[in-house]
Amino acid sequence: MVLPIHKRYEIIFLSCHPLGPKLGLGTVAKVVKCDKMAVKYWLDRWKDTKDLTNLPRSGRKRKTTENQDKKILTLANKELFATSGDIEDRLKKKGPKISQRTIRRRLRESRAKYNLPMSKPLLTEDHRKNRLKWAKRHRLTNWDRVIFSDEMTVYLNRVKRRVWNLPGKKKVIRSVKHPVKVNVWGCFSSKGFGRILCFKQNLNAKLMCDIYKRGLLRTARAQFGRGSTSWKLLEDNDPKHTSKLAKNWKEENGVKNVEWPAASPDCNPIENVWQLVKLSLQKKNLKTPRSLARAIKKQWKALPQELAVKLVDSMKNRVSDVIENKGDYILY
Repeated sequence: MVLPIHKRYEIIFLSCHPLGPKLGLGTVAKVVKCDKMAVKYWLDRWKDTKDLTNLPRSGRKRKTTENQDKKILTLANKELFATSGDIEDRLKKKGPKISQRTIRRRLRESRAKYNLPMSKPLLTEDHRKNRLKWAKRHRLTNWDRVIFSDEMTVYLNRVKRRVWNLPGKKKVIRSVKHPVKVNVWGCFSSKGFGRILCFKQNLNAKLMCDIYKRGLLRTARAQFGRGSTSWKLLEDNDPKHTSKLAKNWKEENGVKNVEWPAASPDCNPIENVWQLVKLSLQKKNLKTPRSLARAIKKQWKALPQELAVKLVDSMKNRVSDVIENKGDYILY
């Protein structure tokens, strides 16, 4: 579906007008409710020609109207496993026949992709209620004074990338039953990315306290000043974080937690950081746990402070989206 002219001008105002807020591509796409690539396209058009009108088209007349295009997108969006055939049947009952090929073309024009749906854990009614209550309590929270932290596990040579297989040939990746892994803990705040620690052993409450000491406190001192109590720690409700040993350590060292709702990885921006780190590691041919740990630390140190600032700023939108979705999952 072609983006309406008023939305094109809205993109220009939000992005680069002298009186506008000068938002980034992702934020503008969210406000205008379109794809980031569409935002980039119209910004480039504006810079080149200062013209946002439709370019003259050649060829035969378009088979579908704008209302039919909207209906195609609505059906594809609402029905979980809708195929082009299903959409064709639904449209046939309400007007002229539109072929499956035309339907697929309209979906591709709107940058839709036919792939596997995203899998998310099922939220219970209590989960949604608690997430909604949490979001309402934190609408005015100053996230600039929060240190975000989390752990992840990276497996050596676990391949998830797709490959091109030619007819009669199939590329093979050798895998082991128990791949070597490296556990990672990291943190960041609006002041930048803090310490990152890699370790082989399984995480327990005692090791968690050691990580707080070597990673969290050193980051807090570097970013907020030695002895400062103006910051809070955000971490999930993993049993290692909520154990008696960890709670006592945090109490003795003046570390206060931001309350966190269960089943809410979508609200923690450090999950986005882990995805970036893992994507960069996929392109490397690493042979040993030591080289993997080095690569993780190198990638972490290369992350710009501007990214940390944007991720912290995103918390306001995440909280708003949880409220708008009535406690259900949000996409970030």
